[in-house]
Amino acid sequence: SYLGLGVQRARMREADLFIQDQWRPRSNLTINAGVRYGLQLPFSPLNSNYSWASMTEICGVSGVGSDGTCNLFQPGVQTGARTALPQFTAGTPGYHVDRNNVAPSIGVVWTPDKREGWLGKMMGPEGNFVIRGGYARNYSRPGLTDFSTPFNNNTGLILSLTRVPTTFMLLRDPSSVTAPAFTTTPVYPIAPALTSSVNGFAPNIQVPSADSFTVGLQRALNRDTSVEIRYVGTRAHDAWVTQNYNEFDIFENGFLSEFRKAQANLQANIAAGRGNTFAYTGAPGTSPLPVFLAYFNGANNAQSGDPSRYTGSNWTNANNLAFLATRNPNPFAFACLTASGCSATTRQNGFIGNAAFRANALAAGLPANFFMVNPDTLAGANVTNSIGSTRYNALQLELRRRFASGLQAQANYVFGHQFSSNLLTLRRPQVDLRQSSDPGDITHTFKLNVVYDLPFGEGHRIAAGNGIVNRIIGGWQFGVASIVRSGELVDLGNVRLVGMTNRDVEKMFQLRLDNVGGHVYTLPQDVIDNTIAAFNTSPTSPTGYAGAPPTGRYFAPANGPDCIEVDSAARYGDCASRTLIVTGPSFQQTDLRFTKRTKVIGHTDFEFGLNILNVFNQPNFLPVGHVGTATSIASSNGTNVLSNYEVTALAGTNTSRLIEVVTRFNW
Repeated sequence: SYLGLGVQRARMREADLFIQDQWRPRSNLTINAGVRYGLQLPFSPLNSNYSWASMTEICGVSGVGSDGTCNLFQPGVQTGARTALPQFTAGTPGYHVDRNNVAPSIGVVWTPDKREGWLGKMMGPEGNFVIRGGYARNYSRPGLTDFSTPFNNNTGLILSLTRVPTTFMLLRDPSSVTAPAFTTTPVYPIAPALTSSVNGFAPNIQVPSADSFTVGLQRALNRDTSVEIRYVGTRAHDAWVTQNYNEFDIFENGFLSEFRKAQANLQANIAAGRGNTFAYTGAPGTSPLPVFLAYFNGANNAQSGDPSRYTGSNWTNANNLAFLATRNPNPFAFACLTASGCSATTRQNGFIGNAAFRANALAAGLPANFFMVNPDTLAGANVTNSIGSTRYNALQLELRRRFASGLQAQANYVFGHQFSSNLLTLRRPQVDLRQSSDPGDITHTFKLNVVYDLPFGEGHRIAAGNGIVNRIIGGWQFGVASIVRSGELVDLGNVRLVGMTNRDVEKMFQLRLDNVGGHVYTLPQDVIDNTIAAFNTSPTSPTGYAGAPPTGRYFAPANGPDCIEVDSAARYGDCASRTLIVTGPSFQQTDLRFTKRTKVIGHTDFEFGLNILNVFNQPNFLPVGHVGTATSIASSNGTNVLSNYEVTALAGTNTSRLIEVVTRFNW
């Protein structure tokens, strides 16, 4: 393949300064404090082979508003121009310098003097009670790929081309192996392809940081054992989030209102015996649909009241009718003509991506930004900004025994929660949600680790004086590591619960085996059957379902006869749970280790070990998530079948019993 002549080069520079000191104002009080200052200079190209995008290019024809962002959700307001990407010239910083990255840290250890009364009993003898606390701020270090990837996604140096020669090229004929007939270096400004994206960074983006703090109490129970309780918290700030200003709009432009009229038209036409069509036919109960008519037939608003204009198969197409189902209406999917909804790829086939529909709408007088801010970059108008945050809180309890008298042990319990900000829509502020994809967000965790030397042989109470006996029964060690924790978070998607609550869902997770087919399920059969029925909708049946209506308890689509969500392609809204996060089944696993050390000569010994991982062969199944999506257990586009409810994944590293034999020579 021909690689062209372009090479992209860039760099980032950073300088750090820190000061740290330890101070003991009293014999029982120690303070460690420090401060770090970091200056991270912005990403900057070393040559001019990147394409640049400011808010002007991001917003395209809609233009930049008075607040410095795009004129959002204002179809017809076109104060800008079609996107043309300028050159990102060498030496130009990608954003303004963030100069306030001061990171203090402090740690305090205090051993209080002995107290009298109940407080003294709790603290124990002098020196047995310690209070620890600390705080630190840390800044992350974005890498070159955090910048090169978005800038590479801009149209410019990388071109996707296909060459189909009329005759075969033979390598024995060097004259036929030539460079393709296109410009090998970019010529600016560059108009992006309709199916591409435009990407940039907020000019005042900040370096992400996190504040961590902890406070704990430690009490020695005896010379070898202590117990500790502590609080641990983290607050992350200025996390980088990609804002896509090309959020699909069906509200301000009236499309949602017209979608409801299309639903009514379909039912009215069926009742009037005019067949399965949502066109305006003049029948009682039908209404003109100027937006649909503009895209399908190129007719303007003045002609929308003429039933004879509603011609063609688009009005009766079964796929289009399915979007109008009263039990699972999907206006976003209709606008993109794809059952899975509107995405960077499905938009290419919908009203704004299909060349014929796009031309029809413009000819009918609809504005180019009818559905989105920048209609010339369907894959997205993306700005990376520092608007994200996370927070974590945990209570930790720990019992610890150091190795003494042949025994070492540690047991700890953690109760914690983590929340992350989510930009679900540009219409509303971010919301904090628990994330099913975050492995650190486990509510309850108990861990136990024990190492025990069997009391035989040299250095122990039994058979300590006989060298031969020591080699046979001495040097044995036993270890156990066990964990019991609450289940991982399971995202069941944006669904409605019928006949059950969140807690009911968590309680119903239970392994169920199909002995005939050898399948594993975690949901009761009645819930599965009725959920399949709930998603098996029909736009033309009297009940709204293709089969028998669901009964009892089940998951149902978020949208329904009484509610249609208008945020972010029906992913999140107020009709349902936005995202139904529940706790899955608990996780349990125990590992054992047996080792035998035999002295050879001097300080050398031979070690034989047996590791039994997941000794009880405990399977920890992961429930199937995302009810109601096209990629999991229920949907409206053909994947709503029983096989999608099967459990096919296990949690943990060693999902079945594993025995390891280890030998080692130590010297």
